Amino acid sequence: MTYPHISYVITEIYCIVFALTIWFKLNSSIGSEHEIKQLRNMVLSYLFMLVCDIIWAFMQDDLLRLPVLLNAFINAVIIMSITCGSYFWFKFIEDRLNFSPENRKTVDRIIAVPVTVICLLDLVSMFTGWMFIIDSDNHYMETSLFTLQGIVNYFYLSVPTIYSIHHAIKTNSRQERSEYMTYSLYMIAPMIAGMLETFFPQVPLLALNIMMMILILFLMMQNNQVCNDALTGLNNRRRLNRYLELILPRVSAEHRMFLFIMDINSFKRINDVYGHVEGDAALKTFADVLRNASVKYNAFAARYGGDEFCFTMNAGEYTPEEVAEDIQDSLRKVQTDRNRTRKKGYELTVSIGYTICDGSISDPSSVLENADNMLYKNKKKWHVNKK
Repeated sequence: MTYPHISYVITEIYCIVFALTIWFKLNSSIGSEHEIKQLRNMVLSYLFMLVCDIIWAFMQDDLLRLPVLLNAFINAVIIMSITCGSYFWFKFIEDRLNFSPENRKTVDRIIAVPVTVICLLDLVSMFTGWMFIIDSDNHYMETSLFTLQGIVNYFYLSVPTIYSIHHAIKTNSRQERSEYMTYSLYMIAPMIAGMLETFFPQVPLLALNIMMMILILFLMMQNNQVCNDALTGLNNRRRLNRYLELILPRVSAEHRMFLFIMDINSFKRINDVYGHVEGDAALKTFADVLRNASVKYNAFAARYGGDEFCFTMNAGEYTPEEVAEDIQDSLRKVQTDRNRTRKKGYELTVSIGYTICDGSISDPSSVLENADNMLYKNKKKWHVNKK
């Protein structure tokens, strides 16, 4: 007796092993707490799909016989898992690219309505046959109403794809453009695989393509972790230290450099009062301000640690006071735009310290300490003025 789906099953077992490995490796060191939560949920949905798909393959080869109701349940879990995975992908990109609106809780509830309705319809269809039926031969068949499932899936996949492509076109960073285009492929690759499965039904092309995209995404995030801060996308402290070690020996009185250290005011209060998700959003907002400033001044921006950031640039026609004030102005403008729609009871501000590098000091830690000393003084002034 032959079992045409045996290779199908073996392939999906390997996919389960790889997916579980990634699931256990996902932690806050490669992204924000909220991003990792959505990514873990997405991988978990994929695992549910794989397990039930293996059971389905055993049934196709008559290695397993299940009652009609249990067969219907297995198929319902498969199609629900795909929809839930699409939804969690939407939520992941929403956090990763920071495109969520300000009245987030209300919008989140609205966005969750389609997936909730579809999953309920799938469960009810076990008894009503609205979305799918199990025929007299105990085989799964979709109904015309199943089109709704596809519409919901493509909604959750297409919006992040469009937004990712928009970001890829807009950004001046080659690294960011590569990251955004990778996100856009998450919809395209599985969609093509789903179409090809019609011609190669005994090859789990959809499962393989989803696994490929999860793996690429995981490796990309890990690679960014080496030199980039996982939450903000800016350079991290390791890359800052390497940059200073390289650039400081080249600095001279004729070719000076400014180094700024910036600290978000009352950041602990933002986390304590509004939660870590809002704290992450505040860090991303200021990181975007620095990212725009780095393009304007041809500068190097990095997250130094916690709520502290560094910004270095060659001294030219600007004074360090002018640059610091420009960054403050940009943040105030962003804050004004945020306040039009956000109902948060805090003002996002920063304290800034700087040092002028003229070649007299080439040790990175000493240069950073000089800027940090000014930051400490300005931070004290801010606390006094606040009182």
